[in-house]
Amino acid sequence: MSASEAAWIAAVPCALATLAAVVLLGPVLGHAFLAPGRAVLWPPEALQGTPEPAKHGRFVVALLGPVALAAAVLLSPRAGVRLRPRAVGALVTTGQALTLGFVVLALLAQEAIVVGQRAEALWAPFRTRTLLAALAIALSLSGALHAPAALRAARRAVSWASDGRGTQAACALVAAAVAAAWLLTAVNSDATIGLAQVSDLPPWAMGDTFAILDGRTPLADFHAIYSELWGYVAAGPMAAFGAGIATFTVTMTAISGLALLLIYDLFRRLVGSPLLALALYLPFVALGFIAIGAVDADRVTNASIFSVWPMRYAGPYALAWLTARHVGGATPRRAWLLLAAAGIVLINNVEFGLGAFAGTLLAVAAARRAASWRAWLALLGEAAAGLLAAAALVALLTLVRAGSLPHFGDELEFIRIFGVLGLVAQGLPALGLHLALYVTFSAAIVVAAVRLAAREEDPVLTSMLLWSGVFGLGAAGYFLGRSDGFKLAALFSAWGLSLMLLTIVVVRSALAAEARRPRIAELTVLLGFGLSLCLLAQFPPPWSQAARLRARSPRPLYAQTDVVRFVRARTRSAEKVGILVPFGHRIAYELGLVNVSPYIMDQTVVTRPQWQAVLDAMARERARELFLTPSPAPALRRLLTRAGYAQRAAGANVVEWVRS
Repeated sequence: MSASEAAWIAAVPCALATLAAVVLLGPVLGHAFLAPGRAVLWPPEALQGTPEPAKHGRFVVALLGPVALAAAVLLSPRAGVRLRPRAVGALVTTGQALTLGFVVLALLAQEAIVVGQRAEALWAPFRTRTLLAALAIALSLSGALHAPAALRAARRAVSWASDGRGTQAACALVAAAVAAAWLLTAVNSDATIGLAQVSDLPPWAMGDTFAILDGRTPLADFHAIYSELWGYVAAGPMAAFGAGIATFTVTMTAISGLALLLIYDLFRRLVGSPLLALALYLPFVALGFIAIGAVDADRVTNASIFSVWPMRYAGPYALAWLTARHVGGATPRRAWLLLAAAGIVLINNVEFGLGAFAGTLLAVAAARRAASWRAWLALLGEAAAGLLAAAALVALLTLVRAGSLPHFGDELEFIRIFGVLGLVAQGLPALGLHLALYVTFSAAIVVAAVRLAAREEDPVLTSMLLWSGVFGLGAAGYFLGRSDGFKLAALFSAWGLSLMLLTIVVVRSALAAEARRPRIAELTVLLGFGLSLCLLAQFPPPWSQAARLRARSPRPLYAQTDVVRFVRARTRSAEKVGILVPFGHRIAYELGLVNVSPYIMDQTVVTRPQWQAVLDAMARERARELFLTPSPAPALRRLLTRAGYAQRAAGANVVEWVRS
């Protein structure tokens, strides 16, 4: 048996074993290691969470499925199993057919066609007609890949158009223009944000940056909710050009655009042609920025959710580009430097950074074909050196700004709150589109294992397949906390990366083989590629965005005139205070105050230790005034009273508590 045949034959037994382990062992593992214990959300009368240790335990067990199948592929040459060619063919066809059926069922279940429940109205991107169009595209592409005349014509056209620097420059410009058009949907100002569907997000997305502008330091005296490091990048332009929503959104979209162009360059390195790279890049962008809900000028996409783009994705995608360069022999040539960059990405955001770091480590191991304990120990030593270098750089930054070393354990605070304690948790359906993503990420890992076992050429493609699969499965934990359409859509860019890499494998396999019938596995991958192509119909015309940005809300949503006037009347310049209302650090920055709160607002302070951290920061900094939103819970009022605070004044949207 070939390595690919071994993979398909082992796929069904591994899937059944994984399913049994998920059902039987997942709840046991979850309750043993991922249960909240005595920790609770607080105040209890104001907050309610739904801890889901069984769901998280099942997710951890499910991660072992692709690992087991990849191990089976790599060990298959040593197993010495022999089967008759007819039996091999039957088993391979069965495995491929079951996989295709499972993926189609997952896609249909998202629209509640098979499952009897009504689909969420907000999240229904894949209609039946879209699936039929994607299937037609897959069949057409598969037929073209196996038609010699069509292939010869396509090769001549690509070869003719790819020659010269003009084509390369034109394709790069198209890639930049497409990124700009999609990212323009995320640009807003103080005057337009009140009309946007994402009008509630700026206090959350911008809170970490304003805390840095106001003198706070993440991991030292401030607890960032999304990103430990991107706030520094955004703080520079905001300090130079004005601390408004326009400066922030333009800065964030510019970072996202650069990350997208790195992925375009990654595709170009893999396929060797700017035109073919563009053919992969366009559907990749369309899938990653799919409209969540209505497709109009004021659409909601991941581009406008800055906690996803660029805070979670830009670092990992820059790391993927660096990994491809390293494997291809370009800078950075030393593995520890690459892994130091991976450590920075991990420190910035653990949820997406952990999968990116693990993917980079395994990609380097695959490129080296590390098979001995000595080789693995050497690589792990380089990984440790890279992590130490990254930690040292962050420690130096916090030491210079705050005079103290970082508390790296703070990075797990909000992961524990949303994951283990179950704040705003939402159950995971048994069947749905998320399983199609799981199969895609698993397939990328297993295909990389097949290529390693078969000693395929092009180590860059093998390494990036492994990177994308590991990164996707690692990022999927973000969806587990609150399994809604927004969190699922947040994974689509990672899904698109794996799909495009698998498409490269399918096309190369078809081109290298003699004339034969299309395989079911090829149709499965091309079905995903066809879905991505269909989403190009959602391209946002720039002129519609120009009209949107010319609109003005009657009153700026976040002027907060009453709150600013209230705080100004009760404070003096450079005074240290605690402001836990939305945009609290922005108010302090604009009034020349120092907001010593370690959190952006009281909606992020949801446990008793967090409230104690606020009071400790107030006492340590000798700040007496604490500004909160009105009507705190009785338990919180009692805590403040016991700490020596008394309510002195109240405004429309703010209450002043003063410590005697």
